[in-house]
Amino acid sequence: MHFIHRDWEAGPLCKRVGHVPGVTVLEWFRRLWEPGGLERAHADLGHEVYELERLRECADGPPEDLVELRRRIRMRLWPDNELRVDEHAIRIRSMGMNLEEAFYFVDDACVAEQPERWAYPVHPSWPLPDAVVPDPAPFVPPFPCPELAPSADGDVGATYLLCTSLQARHDSLEWDRTFVFPGVRLPQLAAALRRPVHDPDEWSGYLLDLRALVAPDDDDIAPALERFSRFAGDAREFPEPHEQAHRAAMEHLRTVTPADGRLPERTLIEAGEHLTQMALHADSIGHRPWYVFDDLWAGSHPGLAASLIHYAFHWDPGCTRKHWWWMPCSHDEYLDLRLGHGDRVRDCERYDEPLVTGLTGARSVAELRRQIFQDTGSGERRLLLVLDQDHHSELYGVVGVVLGHPTPDACELRYFRLTTPRHRPKLSSRLITALCLELRKLGYAELVLGAPPDERCQKRLKPVIRRSTSLTERVIPLTGFRLPEPYAWMTNPFRP
Repeated sequence: MHFIHRDWEAGPLCKRVGHVPGVTVLEWFRRLWEPGGLERAHADLGHEVYELERLRECADGPPEDLVELRRRIRMRLWPDNELRVDEHAIRIRSMGMNLEEAFYFVDDACVAEQPERWAYPVHPSWPLPDAVVPDPAPFVPPFPCPELAPSADGDVGATYLLCTSLQARHDSLEWDRTFVFPGVRLPQLAAALRRPVHDPDEWSGYLLDLRALVAPDDDDIAPALERFSRFAGDAREFPEPHEQAHRAAMEHLRTVTPADGRLPERTLIEAGEHLTQMALHADSIGHRPWYVFDDLWAGSHPGLAASLIHYAFHWDPGCTRKHWWWMPCSHDEYLDLRLGHGDRVRDCERYDEPLVTGLTGARSVAELRRQIFQDTGSGERRLLLVLDQDHHSELYGVVGVVLGHPTPDACELRYFRLTTPRHRPKLSSRLITALCLELRKLGYAELVLGAPPDERCQKRLKPVIRRSTSLTERVIPLTGFRLPEPYAWMTNPFRP
């Protein structure tokens, strides 16, 4: 089993990696209840993880299966954070004492079968290997990378640039995009960066800074990276063309000293022919890894390159669903959406029965499912719960839907029971818009109600329906619903 603790304060790679050979994830957790199990677990991980002691205290014996282990983790340790559990891995995103962090427990077999997701997370130390094999296979990134310049006929190769950043305490383990310079390999990158920029808005601020710090006579980008470790300006404010931007950057270096705890002498730079990497000591928190590599290195290390790109963009290496920019995600078989204010929507599990029967009055969850889903024929039946995860015993609502019914591109809403607390007046609106966005993301086109909306239903729908959409029809196009607030400003929230 591999263990990864993703932590911004954990050295040059911002992670701690451990490996316990010969055991699965479930077997390793079950060993916590053996004599001396907690001490052995801390030794396996290389440091103390206080959550393990809390997990062991929540029951007298080990969990029988992963379902029970997930229940204990959710209810006792990380109730208000993101949890993904499947047959071979546990992935958790949590708010630590100061910053977001993530914990991954993954079987050796999963790492071996999915190097395109796990090769970089399990890589234990700085730096990455830079060897290149002869005639490597063409590299295909896990998703499209924004191009920094138009490609031309006859151009060969590509160079990828990834700069990790820490912009805020929340959502800090994702959204770092990898940019690509088509038709250029790493030995030619310094010269390519000196070319005019066609659209500065397509470049990240870090890449514009790096471009300004490339000197006219630099043959590679390593000197510019060293200058960047001492740079505290903003190249967006510098004049063009490149010669003027470089002069402004060098003047800034001479007159401005980095603040906020940055220590340039602790920055690490490794420059190779096809891979250049930097662990930038950015502030008092620590390092930010940067990677610049071309298609020859990526083709020689396809799993490492692909997993690196995915790791920077997405907190969960095990995510298996279609994933768009700034959209929620989860495992294919398990829904878990954040609604804001600590509220979540997730699939009903077997340990939720007391909460569900208490709210609905049904004698059992099985009876409730029979009542909701009788005569549905084909389609995927989902029973969803709306919970306050800050107080993880409080259930606000139960929703029953059938995906792919009555037509393949429709979702039928069969049951909707929601109690709106006085301190959550917009809970209903957030729930409906989040679910409709999720359905659109999955490719569905229509929401089908069990009956034409009555007055009470219309009252709930009115805040979330666009003005041009009818409030009296049983079939409502999903495009007729407003987007949730975080996406409302976007022209096309479904673009990759």
